[in-house]
This record gives sequence, structure tokens and C-alpha cells, in this order.
Amino acid sequence: MKFNNIDKQFATHPVFAGFSHHFEQGKYCITGENGCGKTTLLMMAAGLELPDNGQITFNNLAVTDVAVKPLIGISSDKIIFPRFLTARQLIEFHCSCYGVLWPTALIDDLHFKTHLSTLAPALSLGNQKKLSLIMAMTHQAECLLLDEPTTGLDSYSRAYIVDYLSVFEGYLIITSHDTLFTNNADYQIFPIADKAVS
Repeated sequence: MKFNNIDKQFATHPVFAGFSHHFEQGKYCITGENGCGKTTLLMMAAGLELPDNGQITFNNLAVTDVAVKPLIGISSDKIIFPRFLTARQLIEFHCSCYGVLWPTALIDDLHFKTHLSTLAPALSLGNQKKLSLIMAMTHQAECLLLDEPTTGLDSYSRAYIVDYLSVFEGYLIITSHDTLFTNNADYQIFPIADKAVS
């Protein structure tokens, strides 16, 4: 995942100015204070937020390229679920889009089965997080972008996600304040405040 000379600002507040970095295959934990650009970085990496200037590529293709979409999975609270769809319908739609099987194991392991008939916006924050993670991980993407993946989860689900990610092979970029990641030697810590504009 390559960021080349990225500029991004909201209204008159610059978040990134000339940001360049190459995330090679491995595990990264992006840290920094609220509002410093962590979530924005992930959203741009997934092609869901566009930089004002610069280019972001994965496997030498722009992350907005249709061929890249199956290679990336993202979970972020910034992604709003449709109000009229149940969790089951969202997962079914996701599976249909990516041509993958129903994620029975993920749903069972995260104890999510009893919530499948609930409208997505009516889920608790913890269960919305589970739904977001299930959708990010279902199509077995080469690159996972996870925004605060353990926030709001019960202790069992937190441990499950940490274990799941520990054996993930590919590109893994997360944002987190959780010591399960920030004190984990498997992760390269990337303090975004050193790169973004304050």
C-alpha cells in the first residue's frame, strides 16, 4: 500500500500535507490523538475517501480501481449502514458482491447469529462493530484496514479478533489505542502525528 504525496483537508483544516509512505506486507498499528487523521487514512486507503492531491495504490493499481476492491477489506465506524437492511441482508449482499460463501464460522465465533434479523442501525454499538468486522473479513482480502477493531467488543470477542489477526497473512493496517495491539511485538507502531499536519 503506497501513499504518494497525499494532501487532505476538511474545510480550512489540513490533515495531511505531502504525506508519502509505503506500507509493505505486514502488521501495522497507527496511533495518535483523536482527530489527527487515523480514520481518514484508512478511508483513503480503501478508496472510500478521496485525497485532495496525490495517489494511493495497492499492487501498483489505484485503490479506486475496480480490480482492487476485492483485495481490500475495511471496518470503520465512519461507514454508515443502510437503515432499511437487516444484518443478514447486508452480509448476504456483501457475499453476493464478492462471490463468496456465507461466513458461518465468523458469525458463530463472534456470537452474532441471534442478531442477524435485526436492522443494522438498531444493533448495539458492539454488535455494529461485529457486523462491520464480519463484512471486512468475509471475502478474505489481501489487505485488511480496521479502525479501532476491539472498541465496544466484549472480552471474548476482543480476544477472538486479536487471535484471528495474529495469524492473518497479508497487509494489516489498524488504528488502535488498545494495548493488545500497541504493546504487541507483531505490530509496527506508526504514530500518525509524526506525518500528518497538526
